[in-house]
Amino acid sequence: MAGYLAARAPHSGDWLLALPIANCGLKLQDEAVRVAVGTRLGLPLCAPHTCRCGADVDAYGCHAMVCKRAPGRIMRHQALNDIIFRAVNAAGIPATKEPSGLSRQDGKRPDGLTLIPWQRGKPLLWDVTVISTLAASYVDMAATGAGRVADEAADRKSAKYANFTASHIFQPLAAENLGPLNSSALNFLRDLGRQISVVSGDERETLFLFQRISVTIQRFNSVLLHDSFPFDLPDQ
Repeated sequence: MAGYLAARAPHSGDWLLALPIANCGLKLQDEAVRVAVGTRLGLPLCAPHTCRCGADVDAYGCHAMVCKRAPGRIMRHQALNDIIFRAVNAAGIPATKEPSGLSRQDGKRPDGLTLIPWQRGKPLLWDVTVISTLAASYVDMAATGAGRVADEAADRKSAKYANFTASHIFQPLAAENLGPLNSSALNFLRDLGRQISVVSGDERETLFLFQRISVTIQRFNSVLLHDSFPFDLPDQ
C-alpha cells in the first residue's frame, strides 16, 4: 500500500515523462531505469546479499536505501541541493550554499540562502533531506497517505530552524526515495518554476524543474543499491 500511494503522489513519476537529454540531467542509464521501475512496481531488485556495512540486504534492496555508510547519500544530497541552487539563480535571485553564521544548535548549516529578500522582505533559507518511504520506521506512516513521510520529515526540519523564522523564510525540501515531496515544497517549486519562466520566457520551466528532481532521485536509488554490493568481485 505504501508503494502504491507513493506512486500516485503528485510529481513522483515525473521521471517517466522526461526526455532523456544528458546535458539537462534528464537521462537515466539502463540500470537506473531498471531499479526505478522495479522500485515503483515493488519488484525484486537484486539477489539477497550482505551490505558493505555488514547488514543484510533483501531482494527489494530496502537496507540499501537507508544505509548510513553509503557514499551515494552525500552525493544525492549535494545533487538535489545543486538543482535548487541553480533554479533559484535562474530565477534571477542570487543565493549561496551553506551560508556561514547561520549554524543550528547542532552546528549544521542550512543548504542555501538567498542574498536578497524572497517574500515579505525576508530572505529564503532552505534545507534538503531525502528519506526512504519503505524504511521500517516509516512504512506504516507511508501506508496512511501519499507524501506523509515527506511531510513528517519537513516538520522535523522546520522545528530545527524555528529560531530563524523571525528573520528568514524557511523552506524544507523533503523527498521520499519513491518520489513524493512534502506539500510545502510542491508549492515552493511551482512558484520557483513560474519565476524562472518570467526570466526565460519558457512556460515549461516548472515542468523541467520537477523532472530534474524526479530523475535525480531515481538515479541515486540505483547508486545506493550498488553501494551495498560487496567490494570484492567473485573469481572468474
